[in-house]
Amino acid sequence: MNTRPVEPRGTAGGPLTPFLMLGLVWAVFALLWLSWLAGRIVATVVRHRAGPGFGSLYLERLLRADWPALWPGVSPSTVGVVYAVLLLTLVGLVTLAAAWWQGRKPDAEDPLPSLAGPADVRPMALPAVAAKARRLRRALANLPVKDIPAASAGVLLGEHRRRRGSGPRLYSSWEDVILAVMAPRAGKTTALAVQSILNAPGAALATSNKPDLWATTAAVRAEHGTVWVFDPQSIAHVPQGWWWNPLAAVEDVEDAHRLANHFVQQVRNSQGSDDFWIQGALDLLTSLILAAALEGRTLATVQAWLSDSTSREPAAILKNHGFGASARAMSGRQAGAPETREGLYETARTAAACLANPTIMAWVTPPDLPLPALDVETFVESTDTLYLMSKDGAGAAAPLVAGLTDQVLRAAVAVAEAHGGRLDPPLIACLDEAANICKIADLPELYSHFGSRAIIPLTILQSYRQGTRVWGEQGMDALWSAATVKLVGAGIDDARFAEDLSRLVGEHDVTVASHSRDGRGHTSYQTSVRRQRILDPAHIRALPKGSALLFATGVKVAMLNLLPWYDEPLAEQLTTAVAASTAEMTRQAQRTRAARRDRMAQRSWRGSAG
Repeated sequence: MNTRPVEPRGTAGGPLTPFLMLGLVWAVFALLWLSWLAGRIVATVVRHRAGPGFGSLYLERLLRADWPALWPGVSPSTVGVVYAVLLLTLVGLVTLAAAWWQGRKPDAEDPLPSLAGPADVRPMALPAVAAKARRLRRALANLPVKDIPAASAGVLLGEHRRRRGSGPRLYSSWEDVILAVMAPRAGKTTALAVQSILNAPGAALATSNKPDLWATTAAVRAEHGTVWVFDPQSIAHVPQGWWWNPLAAVEDVEDAHRLANHFVQQVRNSQGSDDFWIQGALDLLTSLILAAALEGRTLATVQAWLSDSTSREPAAILKNHGFGASARAMSGRQAGAPETREGLYETARTAAACLANPTIMAWVTPPDLPLPALDVETFVESTDTLYLMSKDGAGAAAPLVAGLTDQVLRAAVAVAEAHGGRLDPPLIACLDEAANICKIADLPELYSHFGSRAIIPLTILQSYRQGTRVWGEQGMDALWSAATVKLVGAGIDDARFAEDLSRLVGEHDVTVASHSRDGRGHTSYQTSVRRQRILDPAHIRALPKGSALLFATGVKVAMLNLLPWYDEPLAEQLTTAVAASTAEMTRQAQRTRAARRDRMAQRSWRGSAG
């Protein structure tokens, strides 16, 4: 590509000197021709005989200042005025043309000319994505491509960023799976999470540790279907209106193992290999969960069995239901050395610490009041929205958030298989803060086939290293590789990750001018081409907020302008919804605080004298 040469500064001349000399000759020629044109214009206006044509005779008389022969009967001062006007007009036009060219002239430091152009991103523009959606979705098969709405065609990612202005909006298709790595305040919620949930054509699932995503989108999503909010730790202060039984989907050891793994994931290290205590706690929780499910019990029973390391009931239940191996393993674990047994139970208690919280347990055990139970398979086939919220840290509801998300995704796979292989409409799963509250251990492996089932996960991480702390180096590499659409936004402070991204973006040719001077003072100039990174790690770290790099399979790396919801047509409606949700959240928080203060005031505190 053409780029502006890096010229040596502080010296005269250079590779452009011959062109400058040639330009100077043409400038003198133009000035002389303008004098002839000015005389002709004045002679025509005053209707006098014109002088000689432009040529050697005219130039000879001009040099002798023979005005009467040049312009017979015409005042030389009038010709001078017209000449000045023509000269100023020409200078103005040349100046404007130079400014226009300079503004559009490629710069060696500007990456945009070397990133994806309009032709490169055409497969991700609305017409191409809508055509693909028509092929992937049965409900759109009979619609003309031009009549397919953007929300039905794919997931909005942003606008293609160009050197001057923006290009078309780009979308991922219904067979893409998405991974976003962006620092806080880089637009991942306002531009990505909100847009994906608002425009979901079918069921939508969203995880978060803050109420902003729910506050912005819940009112609009309520117009499409039921809104389910899982908020056991009062992040959005939404009162409980339903409950979910995690054991309802547990039928065998594999199901129990998956649910137990979500609890153990909270205490697992990032090395990818479990030690004796982690593996033992996982096996223990698997046996307890399976026993409780087989007897129609709840997680409250699991917590009670965890508190009593000598209870023989779980092993007896497993044996009675034909799970002899699990029963023997359970009995052997309890018959081992007391220190080992108590170590395993204590590790399991730490992993499942949230089960000791009655406020959290109220959402996953049968309620006293008649509340509806969430059926994950029915949800997958609906246009409902499920918001899952949990705080970070020990004892939080994160294992249950991960467990419910996992059950929804597995149910979606089963429903897709029962409908010919793909969901229609697709399921959107926006996993915001996935590395904090939705630590699904095998998410990198699941990513590889979600797209073929029209299950569209959007996993949002604050950094690449945040992912490695959960899934390990190999797991995070697998997640990155499996994602067919990757967005990298502002705030990448990981030097190694920035260097890897820089290599992925690639290199371009840059023209470089150099000069040398010998001992006699003669200067020579050379122009060469060198390969240079399109974006070096420092430029990637300094990406402005509101922009992102798009790495899509089969498409050249592109720069995007993100589209926050407050700049979109629904901004006024969403602003009103946020205000109403915030006001209701405030009222509920005040009631909760007042009730807590009343409870504290009713306690009888007694001091003790030493």
